[in-house]
Amino acid sequence: MNMNKKHMIDRRTFMKAAGAVGAAGLLAACGGSSSSTGTAGSGAASGSAPVVDNGGDPIANLVTWELALRELQTWNVLYSQNAADLNVLCNCVNGLVTNNIYGQFVPDVCTEWTQNEDATEWTFKLRDDVTWSDVNGEVKANLTSQDFLVGLEWVLNAKKNENMNTSMPNNYIVGAKEYNEYTNELGEDEAKALTYEDMLEHGVGISAPDDYTVVYTCKVPCPYFHTVASGACLFPAPKALVDELGVDGFLGLDNTTMWYTGPYVVNEYIQNNSKVFVPNPNYFNAANESRFESVTVRIIDDTVVGFQLYDAGEVDEMELAEAPASTILADPNHKYYNNVVEATPKKYSYQYHLCFNRKNEDGTPDENWNKAVANTKFRQCLMHGLDLLDSYKRVNQLKPLDLENLCYTMKGLCTFSDGRDYTDRVIELLGYPKSDGKQLRRLKDITQLKAECMEELSAIGVTFPVTLYSYVKAGASTDGMLVLQQIFKDCLGDDFVKLDWLNYITSMDQEIRIPHLACWYGSGWGADYADVSNFLGQEILHDDNAYYAHEYSYIAEVAEDPKDYQKELIEQFEEFTRLYNEANAIVDDTDARYNAFAQAEAYFLENVLTVPNYYEIGLQLTHINLYSKINTLCGIAAYKYVNWETSTEAYTADDFAAFAEVYEAGKGVA
Repeated sequence: MNMNKKHMIDRRTFMKAAGAVGAAGLLAACGGSSSSTGTAGSGAASGSAPVVDNGGDPIANLVTWELALRELQTWNVLYSQNAADLNVLCNCVNGLVTNNIYGQFVPDVCTEWTQNEDATEWTFKLRDDVTWSDVNGEVKANLTSQDFLVGLEWVLNAKKNENMNTSMPNNYIVGAKEYNEYTNELGEDEAKALTYEDMLEHGVGISAPDDYTVVYTCKVPCPYFHTVASGACLFPAPKALVDELGVDGFLGLDNTTMWYTGPYVVNEYIQNNSKVFVPNPNYFNAANESRFESVTVRIIDDTVVGFQLYDAGEVDEMELAEAPASTILADPNHKYYNNVVEATPKKYSYQYHLCFNRKNEDGTPDENWNKAVANTKFRQCLMHGLDLLDSYKRVNQLKPLDLENLCYTMKGLCTFSDGRDYTDRVIELLGYPKSDGKQLRRLKDITQLKAECMEELSAIGVTFPVTLYSYVKAGASTDGMLVLQQIFKDCLGDDFVKLDWLNYITSMDQEIRIPHLACWYGSGWGADYADVSNFLGQEILHDDNAYYAHEYSYIAEVAEDPKDYQKELIEQFEEFTRLYNEANAIVDDTDARYNAFAQAEAYFLENVLTVPNYYEIGLQLTHINLYSKINTLCGIAAYKYVNWETSTEAYTADDFAAFAEVYEAGKGVA
């Protein structure tokens, strides 16, 4: 994410072309007047982690890793919806609601929540023992309902938070959008001087009846609002810290200036090198959540280097890159042969996002690409002609088809009242056949389609082969690009489309994405809340909060002044937007809502307005029971280092089979 660009939209979670299950049925199960069954002490500890005794001892000082291209960009949780940031910050600050290992929503700094009959008013009762501490563990203030008022005003104030994280409160909370627009029109100094009292005077639907109660009023029935409360947009901010640092200082706070409520503080941070977490001595849920004595996150360039660190005993887990995985799995006598395990699925649905307004390095339009990608048959050739199996094998050689993604929305996010997954309905509408009775394949014979496409494009001056430019960080492995290049050659032919790649030096955002230089981007989306709108809403027209429409495909730019060859493309996006808006307007019938969204998504994919790619299910060597981690399809808690089962002896595939069996049995009674 470009942290310096002041584009007035809400730029939300994007898994950054580098990149949880159990939330199924959340929306379908909600409704009426209810309260959470969690208690103040439950939190993420709800649900027992599967336990396997493999002869090792628990790890006291965990060492894990992150890729350099996913280094944290901001320490302000209200400013970020970038998973690379939130995977760190979920250990430092807490929201109203979190998740347990089964993905169920449970109280975090609240003790319970209730909703009125039509789900337009939501009341959260807060714990009275949550404190803000500085990096040295000194208590600075108690957390109260005022902090949630301050936090929401900060998010909605366009000049304070640069319109980050506004989409969800704008969509759901009474008066939020109007206040956001009001601050957007003010001068910078005037807007920055506003306080939460000004927000309340403008009629924003939040109130604090007492120090430990927060009430939100929604514009329409929102039976999944408690899932919205798990996202960063509704996190608290301490007024005393904002006053101390000033607006600019609070926006740019770091690990030494921020205040903590979470299980850890970060007492050492070396950018692009490492972060060290140590227990927060004032953590409110310490009695119910086990923590490590320390957690060190090492920054690495790639997982090939990471394997060397794992082999040397310097990290406790590592995703396996293709080369070491091939070496290990080819030799039953290899010391790690029995330790290769399939990771649990991560929460992200990955796509190739097509750029409809690509520019050359001199800033002029790349007319050849832009004409080609505006053609429906060209995009359908990409969708139905590319066999990505060899690409999947680079990530998971044991079960590569587990990675195949056929939809835009992440499977497991929402279910119909009969228990059927939402994505199954999308696949049904698309008419994809089954293969081997299990996996669904979208590949078709594109011979005729390709010929028709080339004829249509030649008629408007497109020259072949069309070059599809992609980018790789300088010095990083190009093995993946070589495999993908061969896939293009084998499946589409060098006479039609040729994949080429160039290098960027430091920042994909600054050097490539913002100048519009790539033809497509591999990127993944993780839900901010448990509703389909959070996925499909990133692609619609006429919405400043549609992340991909503004920041990747740039279809929002094209729509302002489309060329003749782009008019059909814009008509397709307009129709998709219409279908989306009709679906989103259904708020009183969950099944009807999901069915309408499925119609919109099927239309979006039939016209290949993006290309679904994969799910993140890699292979690992690990000393961590992945089934003991918080498991969620939305919210920010998945990387919270609490209640993890670990062993100084590496786990085996048999251990993981036992973990999975116990986990699945536990889901049924959790």
